[in-house]
Amino acid sequence: MIHSEITSRDGKAQERFLIAGEDGFSEYWRRDKSPVEILELAKLLRGIRKMVSQVGRNSGNVVWEGMPITRSDSIEIDPSPIMGRYPIPAVQADIAIGLAIRSAYLKTEWTGHVLKLAQTKLELPPMYAYKFSLFLDIAEKVYADLVANRSILGLYAAKAREWEIAKAAKQFISPPSFSELLHIWWRIAADAEQETYKQPYEDRSVVEMAGRTSNNQPYTKPMALLNSIVEDLITHCAALPGVTERCEYRLNRYASIFNELLEMVKFWPADRKDPFLLSADFTEDVAQEDQEMDAVKATLLSFADEIESTIETKHVDFTEQVRLLVANFGDVVRVEGNDIVMPAKKNVDNALLYKLKTVLQLAAQRNISFSRGLDSGRIDRTRLYRAPTTGSIFNLKKTKYELHNDIVLLVDCTGSMSEPTKWSKAELIYQTLYTAIHDYNANARIFAYNERNETCRITEIYKQGQFFSVMPHGRTASGEAIIATAISLKPGARKPFIIHITDGASNWGCGVRDAIAYCRKKKINLLTLGLECDPMNKTALSEEYGEMIQFVDTMEQFPNVFKKLLSPK
Repeated sequence: MIHSEITSRDGKAQERFLIAGEDGFSEYWRRDKSPVEILELAKLLRGIRKMVSQVGRNSGNVVWEGMPITRSDSIEIDPSPIMGRYPIPAVQADIAIGLAIRSAYLKTEWTGHVLKLAQTKLELPPMYAYKFSLFLDIAEKVYADLVANRSILGLYAAKAREWEIAKAAKQFISPPSFSELLHIWWRIAADAEQETYKQPYEDRSVVEMAGRTSNNQPYTKPMALLNSIVEDLITHCAALPGVTERCEYRLNRYASIFNELLEMVKFWPADRKDPFLLSADFTEDVAQEDQEMDAVKATLLSFADEIESTIETKHVDFTEQVRLLVANFGDVVRVEGNDIVMPAKKNVDNALLYKLKTVLQLAAQRNISFSRGLDSGRIDRTRLYRAPTTGSIFNLKKTKYELHNDIVLLVDCTGSMSEPTKWSKAELIYQTLYTAIHDYNANARIFAYNERNETCRITEIYKQGQFFSVMPHGRTASGEAIIATAISLKPGARKPFIIHITDGASNWGCGVRDAIAYCRKKKINLLTLGLECDPMNKTALSEEYGEMIQFVDTMEQFPNVFKKLLSPK
């Protein structure tokens, strides 16, 4: 046990223990830790994957560098910042998270496409091409960090940047060197305050980073040139709507200053790996570093299967259960539980909430209870004998309305919902509806389903009084989602309801026919709300669900539509 600095003296169990070095950002949310190396690497990797999922679509699957790559979109993270101490301190975990977040932004902003464009459009002599490749690498990292700075994820990217620059500073050769110039620029340009790059540069930064002084300040002019493109990366590039357009803009902006930059740094060595800087000592140092990294990779390779199996156990896989319940089992897609969510803003319409509560009250059962032996209220004839003594002869009648059915909302969060106006309306409807239902049944639950990586994922989006959200994405596997939700219901005497909110018919997987049959077999009421459906989808949904569906075109219709949906058929 790791002892706290504060010892509990009241006999209660200590809820939290203080650990030296636990002052990083990840300490605010990372609680699942282990002193066992394999388990801790797996737990941190799971947390990193959750964080990377907030970057956006196609951000890739995260693995430790050295683990086998099973998918082409994998992001490999350098494990050296976190190896050796378990549980991993938060300050070290922040670095690994930041490395993954930057890599995810490089992927979502198509840095690979920028590199391909550079190879086809620019033809440079080999000795200058190496310098341009270094420049392009740092410039794209600057851009990725600038994108990360738009959200709280930029805090993690900054921690990774500090670590990478400090690591690189140990290997700088005597100034001036091109690599040192680029890393100083990276620190200045990606600063979250976005003010440093506007100030004239002084070479005292060389002293701070590498412990050396420079009298002639060779970096001043090239730094001013590099800083001249930062404003364009922050404003003009961000304003372009298409990722392809942003890629072409960045490459053109880099190329526009490189020739002038090259004139200033033409005779500078690039870095210790410069193919035109021949030194036996440098070559030996690089080889030694590679051997050390290979040893770390070998360690992670031996842990790879155990790390992945530990991560996978956290997700409930419904696939085989669904296959056993449908006729066309060959069409069933992979369906599993998911716990990767984003906080959602509360979006409840109070006027609509009042109307929905009125509708639900008609369907709820009225329970009457009495509080007796009170000092005020209505006179309780059965306690009149206490009038001369305590005077507690009053009671209070309480009427409580309660839905005795187990109710689950299932929200379609697939690609067709991704249009901002539609998704905002969907959030308003499901949050308002759930809030109304929750007042009459505290055990109500709400799930969302979408597609990620060829898998239908089922996510609970209300926990501990907080609404969450997932990113609308992918195809619609309504059949698998309904069956998985029905399977997850606890057996009991109450007749459950599944209220399915969607905007279109199932277009992936086994379809909904077997899902409807399964719900009927288990005596589960399946009710479907069609939200802003076009005529084609209305026809398709009517054919799929029959009388179990009602359509909502405007917000004013919703209370009456919901009332019809709840009325006995």
